[in-house]
Amino acid sequence: MKKIDLTNLDCPEPMVLAYRELSKLDQGEEVEIIMDNEDCAYSSYNLIKNSGVALVTIVNETNKLYKLHVIKLRDLRNSMFAL
Repeated sequence: MKKIDLTNLDCPEPMVLAYRELSKLDQGEEVEIIMDNEDCAYSSYNLIKNSGVALVTIVNETNKLYKLHVIKLRDLRNSMFAL
């Protein structure tokens, strides 16, 4: 599984980069996105979840890291959140 480190970035940059990375994935492909900004991590989670193009879970690590596990279900072009 591909891992993307989006730590040490100010919001909304990690959210934009996470969604952009999602657009590059093939259907069924998985990615783990790591963030250290709580608000941005949960905003990213909600954006991806509400787009309907991927399954997403979020884990709050004890060392203030947030890991989003994303599995792409369908193409973003069919989403109201298309890039």
